[in-house]
Amino acid sequence: MVVVRRIKRVSVILQINTVVEVCVFIHQSVERASKEFYDEQRRHVYVTPTSYLELLGTYIKLLDEKREEIGKLRGRLEVGLDKLETTAQDVEVMQKELVLLQPVLETTVQEANQMMLTIGEDKKKADITKQEVCVYIFY
Repeated sequence: MVVVRRIKRVSVILQINTVVEVCVFIHQSVERASKEFYDEQRRHVYVTPTSYLELLGTYIKLLDEKREEIGKLRGRLEVGLDKLETTAQDVEVMQKELVLLQPVLETTVQEANQMMLTIGEDKKKADITKQEVCVYIFY
């Protein structure tokens, strides 16, 4: 656990150092560009420490927005994974129920088939009776 904390601290320090290096690079690049702009256009563009602080503020704002966006996406992912896990558990329960109900299903199918045979025989008998009645009525 201590190692993980130290690694996280080192990682954060490395990230902060990288961000600082990038911001310094951007600030210095803007200073160089402003000198070039002055040389070409003879117009001053001032790069002040306030400009640097505004850059940091913009970076922090963007970082916060992205963290919030990632947090929302992480939440959606966690909900989706929870749903998948719940569904997998439900499917497992249903499969066990299906195995338990398989004999009942087979019995029901046999009863239904027997009933269909009985209905078929009854229908034949009803057709014969219907024909006899029709013959009797017409004579």
